[in-house]
Amino acid sequence: MNGIKAKALRYYVGESMEVFGKRIGVAASTICAIENGQRDLSDYVRAKLIRLETQMPDEFFIFYERFCEST
Repeated sequence: MNGIKAKALRYYVGESMEVFGKRIGVAASTICAIENGQRDLSDYVRAKLIRLETQMPDEFFIFYERFCEST
């Protein structure tokens, strides 16, 4: 899990940084810093994101591949 995948997850579920941060349990500024590579993921955030990733449908992984190509 890295900042790019975290951003892709957020985009896929269609949430703002504020709403996504609440879902994960951190501030929107933390989400922003993670997505921009300014902050490493803590074990807590990494675990929450991995848990969310495991709940994604197969279509997310196609979305993620395309997301990575466009960034």
